[in-house]
Amino acid sequence: MGRWLAVVVALGCGALGGCRSSETERTTARLHGPPPAAVVGEDVVHLDVFVIERPLGDVFLNRELWSEADEQAVRADDEQGISLERKTALEKNGFRVGQLGGALPPTKLQDLLGSRRSCQWNRIQLHAGHETKIALGPLWPHCRYRLAQEEQTAAVDFDKGQCLLEVVPELADEGRIRLRVTPHVKHGDLKTVFESVRDADGQFHWGRQEQQPEEVYSWLDWMLTVSANEYVVVGAQLDSGDTLGEQFFLSGEDNPGVQHLLVLRAAHVPTPINPVETNLSRTAPLALQASLSATASKE
Repeated sequence: MGRWLAVVVALGCGALGGCRSSETERTTARLHGPPPAAVVGEDVVHLDVFVIERPLGDVFLNRELWSEADEQAVRADDEQGISLERKTALEKNGFRVGQLGGALPPTKLQDLLGSRRSCQWNRIQLHAGHETKIALGPLWPHCRYRLAQEEQTAAVDFDKGQCLLEVVPELADEGRIRLRVTPHVKHGDLKTVFESVRDADGQFHWGRQEQQPEEVYSWLDWMLTVSANEYVVVGAQLDSGDTLGEQFFLSGEDNPGVQHLLVLRAAHVPTPINPVETNLSRTAPLALQASLSATASKE
């Protein structure tokens, strides 16, 4: 199954770093000037989305990175401790999830995050409690994978499939952000419908929507709580090539021999209505500013 990976934002209202398919068009974030999005309020969250592309079997993406990541940070529902059941379910279905702490990520990851050739970067600004969907690839003619649930394995085969991760940020204690991530797969023919939709600022209006049937794998969702200087990494647990996670992160016949890693970073950035007060360099946590500066210096 052919795949390439491009971040498509469902609720994005603008980006400091564009997500582009052409290397010459990719840009890195800046710390000056007001945020381009018109999302304001005390509950605004900045979600940075990085997609790293490397050759299939890359040693860093498959081994070295995970030696520094905390794979025991996965939570399910409102559990306070690690959810071994959810972690096992994710692994069986080809997902690998971890958390990286510290003011800066590992040196090799820093290099990849700042690489125009290897990384695409987009920033999403939204209110806490609102969802955004990261679409991993275009519509595929056929989408085939196997699901492992409660000791049973089922083969899934859809026409015109698309893999997405829904991310919902929530405010947590001590300025941290709780991220809930849920795998989705859309499939079938697009249909045009008119319905009430909520924009990034929380307002409802009538809009024209292109919809498809959608599989929501809520039994595979997970949560991690991060500070502004921590990263969430999501990749494929390499197996037979036909798990759900591998469909998300491995490329096929149209772009063979390629795998991807998703890196998320979130920060609570209260954004006053007065534009004079919305300068990111004055409102973002110091750790986030330092991390952004380090990434921008790689340009």
